[in-house]
Amino acid sequence: MSTKNPHIAVAIPPIEDFYSTPHRISSLGTQIVADLLRNAGFRVTVFNALSDPHKKRQIPLPHSLSHLSLFLIKGETGRCSYFTRYQHFGEEISLLARQILDSNPALCFIGCFAFCYAGQTLALAEELKKLSPDLIIIAGGAGTSVNPDYFLRNASIDYTLSGEAETYIVPFMHLITARSGSPDAVPGLGWKTGGEFRHSPKSLRTGPESVIPVLSRTGETAHSVFYTASVSRGCNSACRFCANHLVHGRPFRHASPGLFSEYIGKLPAVPPGKTVRINFEDDNLLCDMPFFREIMHICRERFPLVRFTAENGADYRLLNEELCSELIDAGFIQFNFTLGSLSREVLERESRIGSTERFTSLLALCASRNIPVISYLICGFPDDIRESVAESFRFLTSQPTTIGISLFYPVPGLPGFRDPSLFDSHPPRLCCGSSAYPWNGSLSTETLVTAFRTARIINCMKMNDATPGEREVIARTTGTGSLHTIVKEKGYRRVVEVPHQDRELVRMVFR
Repeated sequence: MSTKNPHIAVAIPPIEDFYSTPHRISSLGTQIVADLLRNAGFRVTVFNALSDPHKKRQIPLPHSLSHLSLFLIKGETGRCSYFTRYQHFGEEISLLARQILDSNPALCFIGCFAFCYAGQTLALAEELKKLSPDLIIIAGGAGTSVNPDYFLRNASIDYTLSGEAETYIVPFMHLITARSGSPDAVPGLGWKTGGEFRHSPKSLRTGPESVIPVLSRTGETAHSVFYTASVSRGCNSACRFCANHLVHGRPFRHASPGLFSEYIGKLPAVPPGKTVRINFEDDNLLCDMPFFREIMHICRERFPLVRFTAENGADYRLLNEELCSELIDAGFIQFNFTLGSLSREVLERESRIGSTERFTSLLALCASRNIPVISYLICGFPDDIRESVAESFRFLTSQPTTIGISLFYPVPGLPGFRDPSLFDSHPPRLCCGSSAYPWNGSLSTETLVTAFRTARIINCMKMNDATPGEREVIARTTGTGSLHTIVKEKGYRRVVEVPHQDRELVRMVFR
């Protein structure tokens, strides 16, 4: 590298999946990387392939997801349906690569926020290297952190950086620009030497004063401006299915309220008649309520009519009716509660004990305050059986809540999946809930997809605005014990029986 102040590109690649949501692609980590580089005096340009939420196109179902082909119904439509289209979200790889290279960077950081999207990260790196062999390419983010060797094996990746950007950006840039010092001194660094992969022995975590808060604008409507925020790190729970600790560690730390106030103070004023909606992506804000109260107070001082959500899920076990009422009074307009399962045996194995009594009392309170609740179940745990899934569905059918269904998937490093070589024979796409892959062998793909469809039909049963077609789907499903759906053909809609389903599970739920 010929200069001590190189131009740096920070890239967010496109993703491929059945669906996407604004908060999933808010790119909070990449924003932190760019801010740290700028604060260190470097010239930075961010290239976000996902900046336009409307840029998407349907693509063929990848071979690695061919096990789903039986369950995709041509022409299926409506709120009771399964996924219908596999899509490429964001800019095309070739165009993004040329945009990056037109800025003449010396380095390019590529963020991979989930391991299941590793394919697009590597595709962008390969395109960049093909066009500019001397460009230094660094892969980072949560997806890279859980399995850095998977990325280093690709000839287009020069370095990987794992963990939290606050700990590694400055020492890494010193190593690159000064061309001196030891790679071992850079926390979380992975590199190649002599045909081998090396990793620095240092793995630092952010301290209370080094956590950088981040707010990303994720959309705007006629009435609201939307932001996604993160103000903390770490997870002090021990849930076996959660990968948070693999990147951020167990101890809970949070950003300085003063620094958060400084950041939110830089946001533009809201046009007259519009409110601000802030979605907190943090997992564990409820474990430090004094801090969270201060954060919400700062938000209300900046935007008096602000409204809050926590779409990544709130731990209802840390709430009681008094705290729940306090959050509603502070501006919460929806709760997303993470249940995992309602089976005590399943929860005990996953190190996450719940309380049905606490959960139902919170649902009753929210219903009395007209606050919607989405309750998330995970299907496909090692100890899951049809009976446990059906029991959860039957219970939630009678409760004032929408069911959010998540299908189990691992990432490298979780219990039972700590051997990274397992992921050499399983494409990263399978590490995604929408892949409905039977990782634990407890429930088949057919049962997992049936659970997904069943949750949607139960949700439709609770809607006041169900269409005649949806009401017919509900009637036929509950009357026959067999899933039905709506198919659109030549402009007409008709209700048909779902051809591939776990009828035993359906009968258990709707008996």
